Amino acid sequence: MSASTVERPAGRVRRGSARVRLLQALMSLDDHRSVQEHSVDELAAIAGVAKGSVYYQFGSKENLVRQMLVHGAEELQRIMDELDDGEGLAAVRASLTAQIRAAFAFLREYPSFTGLVAYALARRRDDESQQLRAEKEAIVGLLTDRLARLDAAKVAEGLAEAPSSAARLEIMATSLLSAAVTLSIEQHTTHQEWSEEDCVQALVAMSAGGLG
Repeated sequence: MSASTVERPAGRVRRGSARVRLLQALMSLDDHRSVQEHSVDELAAIAGVAKGSVYYQFGSKENLVRQMLVHGAEELQRIMDELDDGEGLAAVRASLTAQIRAAFAFLREYPSFTGLVAYALARRRDDESQQLRAEKEAIVGLLTDRLARLDAAKVAEGLAEAPSSAARLEIMATSLLSAAVTLSIEQHTTHQEWSEEDCVQALVAMSAGGLG
């Protein structure tokens, strides 16, 4: 499923609006607690707004959490779309490398958002968090599209006999997202000696070696 095909709530927010600034402040939260563990009072204080502003903008903490994932997924798509350029295997590989580097930097910049993605990845289908799962699937769809382009370029240049199945592409995209989230959290909390570039190259090797 492509991120562009996932239905979004009406009234998409403008970048730079008060709503976006609030979302980005909470996505940047980094105090070793998940956003779900914070009270609305705490979240409002972190964002530097009145508690009533949180309810006015989002209605409930549950919707705020969902909107953090929606906004983050949209920002990731915007970043990756801006770096989506070129035809042919070399250009597609270079574009994918740039996209992975930018996405990893995004995950590092917004640890609370990264924690939400990790939470959504761990949810079962029968959990109550259907909205979180939908946003996780949107991000997986975004990565699936990029991997499909790499796969098609390999086939076109004779490096693969046939295109990968849709299931295999989705599995690879899910694996890549899980690895990126795990590496981001591990580098931030446990392995500060890991360089960001080494993490990015590990993810690039995973995406390039898993197809064809």
